[in-house]
Amino acid sequence: MPEPLLTLREAKAAGVGAHFESICSVTDVASKPTRTGGTYQEVSLADASDEVKFKVWSDSPIRAAAANLKPGTIVRVGGNVGEYNGRADLKAETLVPLTDAERSDPALMGKLTPVSLQDPKVMERELAALIAAIPHAGIRSTVESILNEQGDRFRESVAALGMHHAYRHGLLEHTLRMAKVAAALLPLYPKVDASLALAGVILHDVGKVQEYTRLEPGMAKASFTRAGNLHGHLVLGAFMVREHATKVGLEVSLRERLEHVLLSHHTLREFGACQTPSTPEAVFVARIDDLDAKLSAIEEELRRATSGQEFVQLRAIDGHLLTTPPKTGG
Repeated sequence: MPEPLLTLREAKAAGVGAHFESICSVTDVASKPTRTGGTYQEVSLADASDEVKFKVWSDSPIRAAAANLKPGTIVRVGGNVGEYNGRADLKAETLVPLTDAERSDPALMGKLTPVSLQDPKVMERELAALIAAIPHAGIRSTVESILNEQGDRFRESVAALGMHHAYRHGLLEHTLRMAKVAAALLPLYPKVDASLALAGVILHDVGKVQEYTRLEPGMAKASFTRAGNLHGHLVLGAFMVREHATKVGLEVSLRERLEHVLLSHHTLREFGACQTPSTPEAVFVARIDDLDAKLSAIEEELRRATSGQEFVQLRAIDGHLLTTPPKTGG
């Protein structure tokens, strides 16, 4: 009887010496220099649960197979669980592309594509209620016009390629959480205009529907589109706002302020912002975005943490994350 397929996360948790076999998608293949002037290949594989990088040296048993890999290739990888610096380290011994029959098996393909743990229909209804609560009719109509046009693209899109919400319906989840936070905080900050703040939160990442490719079933990660590489989602989102605000007849000064929220929500130019936040609403949206992105990245890392890991490196906080929960009884 064949061994059951494990997700990459399950394989890491199987324990040192355990054998694993997983279905993965190739996300990257790169040639890297060695200290002695030679080269080795680094193959990045991912499934719905995690991503791993395999160093393929000249004597690696998967060297021949790795030589022909391209991003997007779906493979079956097998090997053993080792340990490196106190962490589980997967060692690949076999690597073969899936057959056409295996690629047509929805159960196998389902192991590859990460999906939000939240019900997208419920999230969509909750977001619609928050949109309906936007006080200013013209700003509300601009939001509705954009999201009605984007339809499934917005509902299905990832919110990032890594770090946070890098899964189907991730953009919807990220947007809804931010909108809920904004609605809760607005009564505390009367100088922040509710209509512009709620619209800015809901539309701040809408350009990602054009920045990233669709994460189709069988894909482990999305990637940048041509428009994403040339413009980025801040500019793409501002383009959408200008088009739809003009269509619904939104006053120009309000349209400019809404565009500014999108163009500045990365806070600093070195973080990709086109401008630094210069209105109360822009500051409000940028800080809520940073909060949800960081805490969502922390949640994801805590889900991935294997037993025995006390600290993990986390780029979102530029440091190390303590994975053990506090003993408060909660």
